[in-house]
Amino acid sequence: MPSYRYRALTQSGEIVVGSLVAPSRGEVERRISYLQLLPIETVEERERTGAASGFAFGTPSASEVTTFTRDLALLLKAGARLDDALDLLSSDSDIGRLRPVVARLRAAILAGESFADAAAAQPRLFSPMYVALMRVGEASGTLDQVLTALAGERERSEATRRKLTDAMQYPAFVFLAAIGVMLFFLVAVLPNFSAVLRDFGGRADTALGFFMTLSDLLRANAAAISLGCAALIAAGWWLLRQPAIRAGLANALALTPGIGSILMFYRTSLFCRNLGLLLGCGVNLSAGLRILADVMAVTSSRAPWSAAADRVRHGGKLSQALSAENVLPPMALRMLRLGEETGQLPTLSTRIAEFYEAKLQRGLDRVVGIVGPAAILLISVVVGGLIVSIMTALLSVTQLVG
Repeated sequence: MPSYRYRALTQSGEIVVGSLVAPSRGEVERRISYLQLLPIETVEERERTGAASGFAFGTPSASEVTTFTRDLALLLKAGARLDDALDLLSSDSDIGRLRPVVARLRAAILAGESFADAAAAQPRLFSPMYVALMRVGEASGTLDQVLTALAGERERSEATRRKLTDAMQYPAFVFLAAIGVMLFFLVAVLPNFSAVLRDFGGRADTALGFFMTLSDLLRANAAAISLGCAALIAAGWWLLRQPAIRAGLANALALTPGIGSILMFYRTSLFCRNLGLLLGCGVNLSAGLRILADVMAVTSSRAPWSAAADRVRHGGKLSQALSAENVLPPMALRMLRLGEETGQLPTLSTRIAEFYEAKLQRGLDRVVGIVGPAAILLISVVVGGLIVSIMTALLSVTQLVG
């Protein structure tokens, strides 16, 4: 939905400016008139986006949205009105690039929109789950409590994602270092020996001959190869930003024994944590599952989650619907069935999430403990084998010269 910046005249003759999110310019003027203002100018704001390739710069981060959510909850608990709280936050440096968005949220609320509707106009920042919880909070008069629970959940989710990325940093660094060592050896070291071997007709085995040819290829086409690698990295980065690509990659990695277990633990903790939050805030199970289908689409295909939501909507039990789709481990399904039978599904969902988060951490520790040494061992074997091959070839040259 487009955003419009307006200038209007008050009854006392003062000029006020602001912005509104509305379907049309006429709707903006109607809302301004409702506020007993005389419209002077209404201009549509164009969002600054990246090129057609899909890159976007200057977008508020997830952590800034979390900070905004937590601070807004604190202000509402302290007794501030929603529009006053948003006014204070629109000038708060802690939320960084989110400040103009907060100002637009406040303008929309002053124009008569609900907070949930104003947030729904920013789908890149506020997910359907976020908007649904805001609707529940506004309808029940517990917006501060819902925001507090949502901020806590976002902080836990971000902490889990940091665990995943931090755990992968060491293996990634080791592999990059190994690639750097190999490139240095092929480009700077091996050519000195290959020239000697070729001049004196030394005998090189198959492996050494392959690496000598690869070294010549790298040196002769260094510029083209560098540009090609840069293009591949940029294309890979863009593809990984696409939800469908990420889901497909997650499905492919799930077939790997070690990585598949880690992804299953993460998927289970993410689903159960968000399910407990939605149910605890008063969202009914059927609506919550439809919302979670969008959330879980980043970990796997959206289809099984949507199918499970449809089964529950037609009267099925949650545990049976999820069991039919085979998206959660058996232990989690048994605990969810117990929660349904005892009427404690929100509480048990949170406990399941905590259980699988602990399993996720142990799985990450095991993978890091294996991948790092394995990478070091691999590069040691490759470089050591090349050195042995070079020394053998040099000995053959010595015998020829002798």
